[in-house]
Amino acid sequence: MTRDEMFAYALGLPGAEDSTLHGGRCVRVRGHWIVNENQDSDALALALDRETVDFLMETEPQTYFQTPHFEGWPAVLVRFAAADDDRLREQIDRAWARRASTAQRRARGL
Repeated sequence: MTRDEMFAYALGLPGAEDSTLHGGRCVRVRGHWIVNENQDSDALALALDRETVDFLMETEPQTYFQTPHFEGWPAVLVRFAAADDDRLREQIDRAWARRASTAQRRARGL
């Protein structure tokens, strides 16, 4: 998946909006970012719970990682070119679900 495909997928989710954060592009749901550009042009940040972040970094360290800036926060960097597309879509869905309203989650069967 490319950077643009990752943004396009996230923007296709209910309530997702194209926005900016610290001068970079991001996707927000209900005012909270779920996908965010990073200084590393080969990676984007995903807003996920810490348990998922730890699991992804442990099971796929070549794809999911953190820099000191993200350590201890519920976010992980993803090397999108190295990621399995289906698994990456699942993680974007998970980031969306954390920020979506109850009605939005119900509408998607969650």
